Amino acid sequence: QGHHLPSSGVLMRHVMALLFLGLTLYGAFAFFIYTATGQQVDEHAYTEYAHQFKSYRGPTLTALDSLPVVVGVIAVLGLVAVLIWKHRFLLIGVLVAAAAVTSTYLLKHYLIVKPDLGVQEALSNSAPSGHTTFAAAAGAALFLAAPRFLRPTVALCAAFATCLTGASTIINGWHRPADVVTAILVTAIWTVVGMGVLRYVRPADFAVPARGGLVLVPLMTIATLFLSFCAVILYLIAIFAPIPGGAFTAATCMIIGVSFGTTALMVNLLRPRNSNRSAYSKVWSYQ
Repeated sequence: QGHHLPSSGVLMRHVMALLFLGLTLYGAFAFFIYTATGQQVDEHAYTEYAHQFKSYRGPTLTALDSLPVVVGVIAVLGLVAVLIWKHRFLLIGVLVAAAAVTSTYLLKHYLIVKPDLGVQEALSNSAPSGHTTFAAAAGAALFLAAPRFLRPTVALCAAFATCLTGASTIINGWHRPADVVTAILVTAIWTVVGMGVLRYVRPADFAVPARGGLVLVPLMTIATLFLSFCAVILYLIAIFAPIPGGAFTAATCMIIGVSFGTTALMVNLLRPRNSNRSAYSKVWSYQ
């Protein structure tokens, strides 16, 4: 399998992805946690979420409460199915999930100290969201363990499950939008690390191209750019000329945009683009 080992160009793509995700995570913490403007707009979005969904409290919120558990159970069943079917190497996915959850715990309780800027009632830090991290990490573990032709589909399903889980934590009053976004980014960083390790542990998984992401990556990239633009504009409006529901819509666009963007990045990194191109690698293809 030596000729399938990743080239320097492939490794550089992983490094650049880690750098981009790390800077985005740092920017989210720096703005939403350490500035008065960020705290204020995040608080407005949090309040508007509660207002928008106040009529759905009761059975609906009970269902939302169970989302992280449902996602976790599905991920475990999927991992067991993959293990029985193909006897695949699952340790990397499990380690990635554990690393993401542990990182979230350390960041929330020990590393991120939320300053008292006189904006929010609750001064204790709640970012990143543990529930969102758990859902995203479960999806990441299944994504890394899945056969190559199923990975784009698993990534898409995990993105939707993560968005629903993140939204439920805001609706239930557990977390603010920034908590959800930072949880997604933390998990994405560890997923990129896991993919890099997987390229050495199972290089054959990246040698034969599959077309599952050929449409998914461009569509999700376009959606990410559009949602990011909407989020920036709406946040600027919420800061300088507040309108009812503006912060709520901006936060929703931000959460979905970050989830879609990280998903597109993961699937795009599956491409076998080694320097020694074979007949397969001449085709623009994705794992």
